[in-house]
Amino acid sequence: MRWSHALELATSRRDLHCLTLLPFRNVLSDQLFCRRQRAWCAVCFEQWRLSDQIVYEPLLWAIEVSSYCPVHLRALDCACPHCERTLSPLAVFSRPGYCERCGYWLGMSDADRYRSYPGHPNGEAKAWSSRQVGELLAMLPQLDAVAARESLRLNLVAYLEHVAGGNILAMAEYIQCPRSTLQSWLDGASLPRLDSLLRICRSLNISASSLFSHSYPTPMNLAAAKNAIALLGNRGASPSRHASEIRRALLLALREDEPRSLSEVARKLGYTTPDRLYQADRKLCHKIASRYRRSGRSHWWRKAGAVRICTITRMKEILEQSLASIEPSSVHQIAANLGYSNDAYILQKFPGLCRAISRKIALAKQGRMQDMRQTLENALYENPVPTLTDLSRRLGYSSSVVLRAHEPDLCDQLRAQYRAHAVKHRADIEREAAAALEETPVPSVTALCKRLKITKWFMHQYFPAVRQAVATQHRQWVSSETTRRRAKLFQDVRNIATSLQSQGLCPAANRIVDLLPSGSSREWKAINKAISDARKSLGISE
Repeated sequence: MRWSHALELATSRRDLHCLTLLPFRNVLSDQLFCRRQRAWCAVCFEQWRLSDQIVYEPLLWAIEVSSYCPVHLRALDCACPHCERTLSPLAVFSRPGYCERCGYWLGMSDADRYRSYPGHPNGEAKAWSSRQVGELLAMLPQLDAVAARESLRLNLVAYLEHVAGGNILAMAEYIQCPRSTLQSWLDGASLPRLDSLLRICRSLNISASSLFSHSYPTPMNLAAAKNAIALLGNRGASPSRHASEIRRALLLALREDEPRSLSEVARKLGYTTPDRLYQADRKLCHKIASRYRRSGRSHWWRKAGAVRICTITRMKEILEQSLASIEPSSVHQIAANLGYSNDAYILQKFPGLCRAISRKIALAKQGRMQDMRQTLENALYENPVPTLTDLSRRLGYSSSVVLRAHEPDLCDQLRAQYRAHAVKHRADIEREAAAALEETPVPSVTALCKRLKITKWFMHQYFPAVRQAVATQHRQWVSSETTRRRAKLFQDVRNIATSLQSQGLCPAANRIVDLLPSGSSREWKAINKAISDARKSLGISE
């Protein structure tokens, strides 16, 4: 922020901060989402060069979740095609469009021939993420951080009420985040990261920029979110109801004139299965089920003229919508949402669509697994090696259990490298801390910890001997410095008092203090003692 302000003052411009992510500092989490390595579109570079346009690196390329060029629909390059090395975001010889290491031009006219996204399983989703980030960056000049932060919170509250019926647990399952995290966002206690924000928007089928709108969700956005949730189906979230509340609902169902099935009662309460009802009161559940069987309404679909749960046309439309979505719902989820006990009927009517949905889900899963493996393999070459928790969040998972389940060997390698890095890092810090013992003066433990960017607890935990030595030598230096300054103070006061007396002036305390040189001790107790000793040595009574 200081650099941006300094540049604005030096250039007499007031909009340079819009070329950075500073406007989002109070809107999104401070955990930086910028790349640690340069990324670029070789086709953009080449086109700009051929048309004599200014060659630059858009801010969009510096965002980690934006890995595709929205203009040419191709993955961004991350390594020089000549020396095959990755490039730093800022280096001594950095120059837009050129490699900082070998100096070769990074543009390439036919790069899209082998970098285009359609062949990538997750290319469509990544292109969507890049477009959303571009829309957010377009908001920078008009962004009011305080208003945008409150708008984000109120929009999330609105979606919670209209889409999930106020059920925080269900909403958290729909947007794939922990319940406590969502609650913290709703309370305004914390801010979502950019990848989390995009995951919310992808789950609700809305644009990221709409979450910062002052007008709150439009009817179109709410309809899109409800449709996305309907296609997504139940993600295992059930309402949080006390057993007494469920018993009251069961008693009401038992007293109704028209008998209801236990599944209908469960769906009315927000459950997809009656398991929770049986847990609350098994006897009441048996009574409701027995009453329903006696009513003759059970197995109604076998009777002549029975009305179907869903028409064939509507069923086909739902399957086609699921197939066209970025993250399709499985046939089993669609069957459960429609009220079928299993997916056999849908499989019988539309085997081709069902197979296509299954293939797309399998392809997306394969793409996720490939991305996971590629991310873990790339992390082995990062310095420092990230933790498994950081990698889980980077991939959109709430914990590292998924990583360990699919790539245990890579996780073990990452963990071993991280531990080795931690040991080496601690050794380097201990070496730097021990070198401070040779300094004059020896810094305090607090100052040394601040210099090394560690806490006192860390220093005491991992190298207590160095900490004790630093503290002891610093105390000794402080004590000797205090003794020296006091001795100098006494000598200065004596000299000033003698000079004043030789001039025929009374060596009063106020005169002596005014004549003390800068940097002298200002301890009044020591000054009064020095003045008293000086007056006595001159034979002046108190």
